[in-house]
Amino acid sequence: MFAASENLGNESLLPVDLIGFIDIFDSMKAISLLQPWASLVVMGIKTIETRNWATKHRGTILIHAGKSKAGSIFADDLPIKKHIYDFYKLPFGACIGKVEIVDIIPADKLEVSLDEMDTLTYERKAFGEYSDKRYAWILENASMLKTPISMSGMMSVWEVPSGFLELLNWSE
Repeated sequence: MFAASENLGNESLLPVDLIGFIDIFDSMKAISLLQPWASLVVMGIKTIETRNWATKHRGTILIHAGKSKAGSIFADDLPIKKHIYDFYKLPFGACIGKVEIVDIIPADKLEVSLDEMDTLTYERKAFGEYSDKRYAWILENASMLKTPISMSGMMSVWEVPSGFLELLNWSE
């Protein structure tokens, strides 16, 4: 996880320890997210992804940052600007990391502790939509790739294409 003072406005994402990435790519699922939310997920800051659909998938999922820059309209909002200093230097159209989906619950059933109400409610509201008929995907154990890997994304949860392993350059 990165502190708010660390700048994500570099040409590539900040390096992390990649131990554990290699073994998970035998049969890997992925999801494409818009920036800046994709980066916030792999940074471990956005721990709930809200969707209007659920998935049966639990466990590790690769995070793909979509090519669209539609999220730029939110780039100057305080909760995002606190963590993402330069939206236009984020990676687009690339796999950027992984996270574990540990649970998916209806958003209106999401329980928030008193401590979370005081500290996270503002960011949670800024990072997702919690209305009726939405689902809260509970995310943990986020990690970023040292270097984003350019590839096309897809809608919904998708299988990482065959041949993807050959494109990965892992550093130790």
